[in-house]
Amino acid sequence: MKHNIFTISTLEEKAVLNMIYSLCYISTKSKGLTNTDILEIIKKSTINNSNKKITGVLINYKNNFLQHLEGDPVLIYELFEQIKHDHRHEKINLLGYSPIHTRLFEKWNMTYKDLNASIENQLEFDDLRNSLNELIDKKSFWKGIETIEAMSNLIKD
Repeated sequence: MKHNIFTISTLEEKAVLNMIYSLCYISTKSKGLTNTDILEIIKKSTINNSNKKITGVLINYKNNFLQHLEGDPVLIYELFEQIKHDHRHEKINLLGYSPIHTRLFEKWNMTYKDLNASIENQLEFDDLRNSLNELIDKKSFWKGIETIEAMSNLIKD
């Protein structure tokens, strides 16, 4: 009987060790941040995230960043702690940190989407634009999840 309990405990430990989490936050870009600065963030993040098996997306919209990270719960939280001290943005609000069953951005160590020009004049992006505007205004966890899911559907390829 003890053997069965030990086996269950080991299986539970393995499940916890293999658990994937997502972390989502929104922040305000620092004044003077250039497109070159942003591309440098993406370049460095792609390399660092690949080494740590972290995936995700960074969305640039209006004067804000919305980022969704996926990976080991400890590693993505440590990364978030580093992000909070990055001078390239401020007013960082954690929207969510929770376990997930599957990655939304499994092919992307860090994909980047600048939505400022790409959705402003396209009617098919009205729902996404409205979600982003509401997310920026209210910093709502659920609106963040809806927006990330909508983005994942657009980025899949």
